[in-house]
Amino acid sequence: MKPKNLPEFKALIKRYESITLEEIKEKINESIDEWLSTIPNELTGFGDKETCTLCKYGCSNCVYNQGLACLKGEHRKTYYRISHADTPIKLFNAFRARAKHMKTLLKEKS
Repeated sequence: MKPKNLPEFKALIKRYESITLEEIKEKINESIDEWLSTIPNELTGFGDKETCTLCKYGCSNCVYNQGLACLKGEHRKTYYRISHADTPIKLFNAFRARAKHMKTLLKEKS
């Protein structure tokens, strides 16, 4: 079965690739109390089923193909690089790594 969220998956790859280091730093500067781990959610909906653009069709219709598989197994490394980034540059690099990983999955699904 072809995943229903393929268009959203492709759009998220582009978004991860388009986020700039300056954009991340701006988010940090908007609120000095801002915790770095909330920035991925603000920029992409990352890490929350309510805001994630991939979750709107549910896990069974997702490119990742299983309940919360996006943060488990082979996907865990890039997920946790984003969720545990503690500097702007680490977050920037984590977004790029996740996009690269997602592109690999996209080739497999095509």
